[in-house]
Amino acid sequence: MTTIGLAGAGTIGSGLIRLLTTTPAARDLRIKTVLVRDSSKPRPGLPVGTRVTTRAEDLTEDPDIDVVVELLGGVDEAFRVVSLALSAGKAVVTANKNLLAERGPQLFALAAKHRVALGFEASVCAGIPIIRILQESLRADTITSLEGIVNGTTNYLLTRMSEERASYDACLADAQRLGFAEPDPDYDVSGKDAVCKAGILATLAFGAYVDFRKVPTSGIDSLELEDVRQAEAMGYRIKLVASARRSAQGNLDAEVGAVLLPLDHPLSSIRMEYNAILIESEGLVKTLASGKGAGPAPTAVSLLADLLDIAEGRARIPGADHPFLGKPFDLGNHAAPSRYYLRLTVPDRPGILAQVAGLFAKHDISIASVLQPEVPDAAGGSLVPLILTTHSTPRGRLDLVLASLAAEGWGRSVVLRIQEH
Repeated sequence: MTTIGLAGAGTIGSGLIRLLTTTPAARDLRIKTVLVRDSSKPRPGLPVGTRVTTRAEDLTEDPDIDVVVELLGGVDEAFRVVSLALSAGKAVVTANKNLLAERGPQLFALAAKHRVALGFEASVCAGIPIIRILQESLRADTITSLEGIVNGTTNYLLTRMSEERASYDACLADAQRLGFAEPDPDYDVSGKDAVCKAGILATLAFGAYVDFRKVPTSGIDSLELEDVRQAEAMGYRIKLVASARRSAQGNLDAEVGAVLLPLDHPLSSIRMEYNAILIESEGLVKTLASGKGAGPAPTAVSLLADLLDIAEGRARIPGADHPFLGKPFDLGNHAAPSRYYLRLTVPDRPGILAQVAGLFAKHDISIASVLQPEVPDAAGGSLVPLILTTHSTPRGRLDLVLASLAAEGWGRSVVLRIQEH
């Protein structure tokens, strides 16, 4: 019998409790103690005899508890509980992507020191076994790149905008009403959620710590329906993509941002709240994993899978060669040249096209196409949209153009990378 201390009994914790009490495979797993913030709140569904506490030490210092499951969220308190558990020689299972992305090196160092398992399958893409794929299925292969849709909220919004031609604001309001988006959606729509997951996946894929704080990140919060229309008219679909690629020189290029993907790209067909990861490697060439990337049920399935591995002696004990303990990658400006889509907001006055074209020419960027959507007649000096695409160019040159435009006091720009294959 493996005894569990559960830190956090919210939506995900309740889902795990249901699985532990109804799944035949979990018959040898038992919850002894649950850590909560408010012990007076009713906890229906807890097995009879389960202790409820507000003290983390009742989990981490109990010699009967073999595994601590951390579902507190956040970083600081979660780190305290997990580090105490690991230092006490207890295995840990967590679904906390922020904790691992930010403090992973310290936690895996503790797990290696005390020779205990640290399971984190549920931290990225919920029910998709992407951690298992990277750590086990592809361990004999050499991964060259990975790219994925790892945030269900943004994919839901972009799918609705594409298929229903609904505005971003209308889709976001629906997503919040249905529970697909938080009341404050910034964490998802800005790319912050996706970049934490990107850091974890890239670390495992390329064998050394990738600090998510150094990965260039943008979201979808500046997109408009016009961008979706124009992209699809060009033969592309907009997706928020987390990507990492190793160059022939061994450098790592990582990015999170909205990208124009060709319609025949495997990620272009991923709809609504689903997630997917496309991995390119030398041996298997392309591997695609897709499924529900969020929610209590798929997350609880991954948590239980890690618990079963620990209980049955199959869990991986990190050693000194664990990817999170490798020398951090230098995420310098290694990005390969690319084509770009831009929607600029420019003054409505004669000669503006020539002025914009001159800025691009000054920085040796070739413009591939220009479109100025018709807008109602307005007073002189008002701002209007200008949509253009470039031929392949280094991002650094494009940033110089954008800086020049900003210096002119013009409106906000939308800049999306165009992926060719």
